[in-house]
Amino acid sequence: MPNAFAMGNPEDSVVCVSDGLFRLLSPREMAGVLAHEIAHIAHRDLWLMGLADTMSRAVSLASWLGQILLFANLPLIVVGAVTLPLIAPLALAFSPTVMALLQLALSRRREFDADLGAVRLTGDPEGLASALTKLERRVGRFWEEMFLPGRRIPEPSLLRTHPPTEERIRKLRSLLGPRGGDLAIPPHREFGLEVPRPQAPRFHRSGFWY
Repeated sequence: MPNAFAMGNPEDSVVCVSDGLFRLLSPREMAGVLAHEIAHIAHRDLWLMGLADTMSRAVSLASWLGQILLFANLPLIVVGAVTLPLIAPLALAFSPTVMALLQLALSRRREFDADLGAVRLTGDPEGLASALTKLERRVGRFWEEMFLPGRRIPEPSLLRTHPPTEERIRKLRSLLGPRGGDLAIPPHREFGLEVPRPQAPRFHRSGFWY
């Protein structure tokens, strides 16, 4: 299974890469994927998503406790001894779902930002776009070809942890200038350093892009 993920914080971190990813991607594409994971670390996305997960779990726990108290007081509510606004049970029922959807939306937003951070680090939007294209074709194809030959299993955009791959590729390629040379992004400050506008990498005899 081709996969890569990051753990830790900018001071103490690691990027894990599966053997399947090395076999699938070229060095240029691998550089884009690694830069994407490094951008996650530099932007402290791991801490942010951990905080969002903790908040989501806290909301779910509060919702369950509230529903238990609600059922415990149901006889008093039925006889009219206690009045309860209609919004209260609705909030208890739907707050975990709303929190989960917000967490997924945050995850999708951080993926777009990590893509931009990777381009700023490598100066090569096409490398990451090509890697995403290969991963989209490879991951999940076994089960999809078994049940839906020639088609992809539909997945609601609200329930995805990552944005649609087509949208990510479109945004990446929009960063290229009209002639595919200079990147169409302004000078920036990234990873604590002043970084000039990057140029598109070139292929060298050593086999590397830089």
